[in-house]
Amino acid sequence: MKSAKSITAILTAVLAAGGLTACSGGSSGGVFNQAFNVSGHWAGTISDETGVARAATVTLSDGGGTVSGTISITGHTCISGGNLTGTAVQAPANTTGDNPLTADQENSNSGTVSLTISSAQATGGVSAVTISAGGAGYTSAPAVSFSEPPSGGTRAEGNAILGTGDTAGEVGGVVITNPGSGYVLAPSVFFSGGGGSGAIAAATIDTATVSDSVTFTLTGSSSSLIGSYSGVWKSNTGTCSVETSGTVNLSRL
Repeated sequence: MKSAKSITAILTAVLAAGGLTACSGGSSGGVFNQAFNVSGHWAGTISDETGVARAATVTLSDGGGTVSGTISITGHTCISGGNLTGTAVQAPANTTGDNPLTADQENSNSGTVSLTISSAQATGGVSAVTISAGGAGYTSAPAVSFSEPPSGGTRAEGNAILGTGDTAGEVGGVVITNPGSGYVLAPSVFFSGGGGSGAIAAATIDTATVSDSVTFTLTGSSSSLIGSYSGVWKSNTGTCSVETSGTVNLSRL
């Protein structure tokens, strides 16, 4: 008859072997404390409205899943670049043999990233016109015209006002009757007619920003991300302000 001590030793060995099998059986799904972090420089392609892949570069900063950065796209129909904000969420993975009753779930080097891009461009409405030279010889108010905004915008309109007293015959100001929209740079101001010449003015556009809402939804690892984007982009053309979408493929540099 075996002693109690011998039986205890046998049981201990059996339990130890079983524990090793449970912990190490074919483990390949993750690494303890492994991180999914997208900080750094990325490059790849983003397709435009025509389906053509356009070159893109992205710089991201990932602080505990809170992501910010910038993006630049060459030749895209709608988007040339902007600021990025969003989140990165790591995907956990159970390795083979993990005990579901214990907190030993491993971490994978993969996850999802959701980013929103904003243009931070001006809406382009003309807010003011400053006269730098009133000209001379005007017997009636000259016509005022503004240069055209980019495609999708509307041209600003205004009326000239002549000076009085010592400034008679000069252009004294411009009343804006329609601020227009879509100007990224301040438009040029032109005067014509009225019998005089030499009036010079400069326009100022408002400082409000375009309410763009384009979201990038990406999946992958800390070295490669793929996915898609969709949303509304108002700062370029009328087509983009309705809907823009496509695919994204990025690799860490």
